[in-house]
Amino acid sequence: MSTRHARGLAPALSVLVVLSATLALAPSASAAVPSNDDRVNATKVHPPESLTGTLVEATLEPTNDVSNCAGTDSSVWYHFTAPDRGAIVVQMDANGTMDSTVDLFKQVRSKLSFVDCNITDANGKATLEDEGLVPGADYAIRVGNQTGSIPDTFALQVLVPKAPPEPPGRHLPDQGIRNRVDRVLNPGDAYWTGMQAGTSMRLSLTTDHCTSLEVFGPGTKDFESTPPLKMLPCGGYTLFTPTQSGRHFLVVRAARGRDVQHYRLQVAPARRDDTTPGVLIHNHASIRGHVNGGIDTRDLYRFDVTHRSALTLKLAGAPTMTLVRDDGVRMGVGNLIGRHVRAGRYFVAVSGDGRYTLGLALKTITRATLLVNGRHVSTIGPGSVARLSLRVHPAVAGPSLITIERFDPIQGWQFLRTFDPKVTHGVAGVRFHPPTVGRYRMRAVYLGSRDAAPSSTGLARLLVQRPLSP
Repeated sequence: MSTRHARGLAPALSVLVVLSATLALAPSASAAVPSNDDRVNATKVHPPESLTGTLVEATLEPTNDVSNCAGTDSSVWYHFTAPDRGAIVVQMDANGTMDSTVDLFKQVRSKLSFVDCNITDANGKATLEDEGLVPGADYAIRVGNQTGSIPDTFALQVLVPKAPPEPPGRHLPDQGIRNRVDRVLNPGDAYWTGMQAGTSMRLSLTTDHCTSLEVFGPGTKDFESTPPLKMLPCGGYTLFTPTQSGRHFLVVRAARGRDVQHYRLQVAPARRDDTTPGVLIHNHASIRGHVNGGIDTRDLYRFDVTHRSALTLKLAGAPTMTLVRDDGVRMGVGNLIGRHVRAGRYFVAVSGDGRYTLGLALKTITRATLLVNGRHVSTIGPGSVARLSLRVHPAVAGPSLITIERFDPIQGWQFLRTFDPKVTHGVAGVRFHPPTVGRYRMRAVYLGSRDAAPSSTGLARLLVQRPLSP
């Protein structure tokens, strides 16, 4: 071949090479529709079983293809037969950023009856936990892609939870027990311990989850159909006083969710600081104590008020306190409670975890009155002396402060001076020499003492003037 012909073929060959490479890199066809894209071809599941699936290229059927939890633009289907216990747990984990729905239906021939649904959370997880399914009946699971979400693959588990605990369970050690539960492998633990009728018991279930505790009485044969005598729906602490003596059962149940739920269960008789009558404390007491957030999560104190008083309760430390009357009416919560209280018996409960110092102060409520020359309003002449009398009821002792102001017709009231007489047997007095004619007003404050509360007077007024001249 001549050089001229070779040069003419070179551009054409280059175009063919590029075109061939482009065609080789291009996808031959779009991804296939999932095999379980419609109900007729639902994937058969044999619980307990773990599967993987995809919503990429999935579609919607013309009818009966919606979620009861959120709008969806595609779906895939699964089918299973309910196990003998009629309980099932469905766990779905979406990959990528896909937001999904999971619906459970009971299937009778071609008809679907809605049972339950859920949507994926911020971590792409969705869980269904259902009991009461009809053993041997057919059920369908619909996994959907929420409208506008980017479809992706997912993992699906259809699990059969273990049966709930039955009596009698294990004996609860005196020091309590640490254990764990979860919704699938160990949904509950049962224990028993002896209790005496009329003896109050402390119950404590400490957990980082909403694990529950149920108490059943002697002779209980079934924890599912028998109502509990006492329940802590989300862990915590309570008192329980049985009406029968004998073996009592305690059932710890896992909360909804996938996490393994660790707990500590303790039971012990109530002590003097756990229930009425509580520990008696006196006025001006400073009590140091400790609560642990478990079996000793609360200390109970009581105090008596003999007459209407100003109450101050101070609590230093991590715990908090609750003030109640002896009839159970709550009167205050927090670390500082100040209010007037009437005569009666009161209780303060310190709850939480940590060391604390509790201080109690009760002060007699006082009422103060200030008079000028024996009156609330008085008039004297220039150069005269006014007698200021402070009277405090009841007849207490302590410091006081009397403040006097003068009146400027243009600028209003202006500070003049103060007196600080000592109140003795409910009385204090001073002599006031007005510096000039005019109007004066004064107010007094009884500053209180260890046992008497402060109080303020109203205004007393003094007019200093000569007789008006014609």
